[in-house]
Amino acid sequence: MCTLGLKSQERNRQPALVLFKNTFIICPHRMVDLGMSIAKEMFLFVTVLLLWLGMAYGVHRLAHWRTPWNLLHRLHAAHHQPGYLGRARRLRWHHFLLCFGSVSETLDIWFTLTLPLLVISLVLPVQGAILLAFHYLYEIFCSDAQLDHNPSLSGPLTRVFAWGEYHLRHHSNPSRNFGLIFTLWDRVFATAC
Repeated sequence: MCTLGLKSQERNRQPALVLFKNTFIICPHRMVDLGMSIAKEMFLFVTVLLLWLGMAYGVHRLAHWRTPWNLLHRLHAAHHQPGYLGRARRLRWHHFLLCFGSVSETLDIWFTLTLPLLVISLVLPVQGAILLAFHYLYEIFCSDAQLDHNPSLSGPLTRVFAWGEYHLRHHSNPSRNFGLIFTLWDRVFATAC
């Protein structure tokens, strides 16, 4: 039974799956309303996703700022070394620990994507946890040769997603296409090419 102290006027609502508020709750015979509508939750989730990717865009752009004190630039330089794109990448056990190749490559991912998400998780723990799970699975199974550096991904898909041809243009012109996953922030800041 999933009454969860529902008020009597809420008992006749339609069934629902609440994804983002405190926990996953499936209640087939009653609507579970934990304070926000599903539409508001989805809007909040998409907003947090775009905020995270905007922060990652900013960190990635900062990583291309070449100054002697910029640690991010030194860490990210490994990603742009000759031969990086041609290296064979197979799934290895250390990827499940979010360790990728060298220490520089690992810290680059942690500073660019993981750290902004951890900051968001301090403020919005539920949305942050969902995005951390997405980030974990994306980095292990989808990034690199599957999506990010896959030259066969091109055309209309790369107008929305920063994959394949879109991200590879960043490797040939490191002052453009900083977006990660989506191209939105490159379009907002006029860095898309």
